[in-house]
Amino acid sequence: MKNSETTLFFPMDLPYDIAYRKGKVEYPVGPHAHDGAELYFTRTALPDVLLGDQVFAVPADTLILIPPFCVHQLYHETDVVYERYVLNIREAWIKNILLESQAIPMLYQNAVPVMLTLEAAQKKELAQKMRKLISHSHFSEPSALADFFLLLDQLTKLVQENPCAVPSLPPSPSQKRVNEIISYIQEHVRENLTISDLAEHFFLHPDYLGRLFKQHAHVSIGHYLTLQKITTAQELLRSGLSVAEAAEYLGFSSYAYFFKTFQKVAGISPSKYRALYSEKLS
Repeated sequence: MKNSETTLFFPMDLPYDIAYRKGKVEYPVGPHAHDGAELYFTRTALPDVLLGDQVFAVPADTLILIPPFCVHQLYHETDVVYERYVLNIREAWIKNILLESQAIPMLYQNAVPVMLTLEAAQKKELAQKMRKLISHSHFSEPSALADFFLLLDQLTKLVQENPCAVPSLPPSPSQKRVNEIISYIQEHVRENLTISDLAEHFFLHPDYLGRLFKQHAHVSIGHYLTLQKITTAQELLRSGLSVAEAAEYLGFSSYAYFFKTFQKVAGISPSKYRALYSEKLS
């Protein structure tokens, strides 16, 4: 079985990719990010979604718009039937085709995730447009591109009509505590935090804190600490910092340790990542 705590970053090769899936998952995918936008239309309620710096429950028939490079995990149980439509859009491709002012805001770097609870007519229209796009055999067909932009137009309107969309289910008390822990980790990402440090700060026993975090984030807190370090490193490298500068900023004990950790988590060396994405996003 694949370890859900090994991979953070999944690069996209095609301009866009769309799929409809219904069934049980063989193994959960741990927290990860893409170099493109992900539009996830879930027909199944999700009790613990990790999206950026928040953990919360998501009701069925919710559209989740995830910007590029946003760490997320949407499902995690292997014995649950999940029904969802998933559309991934490569950011650089959209920027080359549409003016920024014409595209969905969440397609762009530093945008925030958006959650939309749709009305019946909106759900029906969205599912129809996604099924029609899936029916094409190749994304580059003129008819496929026409249907893609019709879908993009609908998504843009949905975002514009719901500019302040928030999760419709408030986090539970334990989810709130996990969110506080995540926020603290992000605020102190330059420090070499340990579980003991976090337990002391939140007045919790280390074992209880570890169980609570994994219950809702579905990843060990030790691994999440590493994910936050590497996620921040990716942001720094895309902004133009050198590999050595990023390693020093994040408090890694040595360049070699940073290099090894980055490559293990992101699946690419930090020097290659910097060369690839600083050029793409400049």
